[in-house]
Amino acid sequence: MSEEDKGIKPYLRCCSFQPVTHCIFELDGLLIDSERLRTECVQRILDPYGHTYSFDIRMRCMGKPDAEQAELIVNTFNLPFSRTEFEVQQELQSRSKLGFIRLMPGVERLLKHLDKFNVPMAIGSGSCRDSFAIKTKRHSRLFDVFHHVVLSGSDEEVKEGKPAPDIFLTTASRFEDPPEPSKCLVFESSLVGMEAALAAGMQVVLVPDPLVSIRASAPATLRLRSLEGFKPQYFGLPPL
Repeated sequence: MSEEDKGIKPYLRCCSFQPVTHCIFELDGLLIDSERLRTECVQRILDPYGHTYSFDIRMRCMGKPDAEQAELIVNTFNLPFSRTEFEVQQELQSRSKLGFIRLMPGVERLLKHLDKFNVPMAIGSGSCRDSFAIKTKRHSRLFDVFHHVVLSGSDEEVKEGKPAPDIFLTTASRFEDPPEPSKCLVFESSLVGMEAALAAGMQVVLVPDPLVSIRASAPATLRLRSLEGFKPQYFGLPPL
């Protein structure tokens, strides 16, 4: 089987990359396989009302803070309960499974490699504090490689969610020696996350749902099928 068949080879890449010193990672759908669970839980909530959590709605939600996702779903389907009630139902649906979420392909290898060479790393996510703790508990030792975590769902300094740049600018500012935005490389799985990183003046590696069109992801610095295909040397980082 070829590298391309395994989903390792990048299939959209711009012609030039700039060296970086710091890396910022999204959490859901990029580091951990949580989006699949979220989709299942939302669909179970919608089933009694005859609605489908379609790909288009999922893409509109993905990458946004948890509260904004809930509000979007409640309003889109005109559900007979509040955003808060939706979040309660979603928590009940997912509580027993959150602690068993797996890492996405290539994550452990890449994080350990960057940590070995002392590349500063942080997480910038739309999650809230409680869900982050549950979703990452199984992988807490690996997640110790991150210098800090910024969660826009619980952080008052992040005024606006993605696609606004606030989450990534705040995350960059909290490194011990804060880098210029141009020295940060963001790893994202959502289109709104890609837009937020670019708005922050950062390069972005996008690992989207396979159904996301190449045209929609064209602004990304690099699009990959999996983090297994990431080549750190593209951005002046130590090669794997």
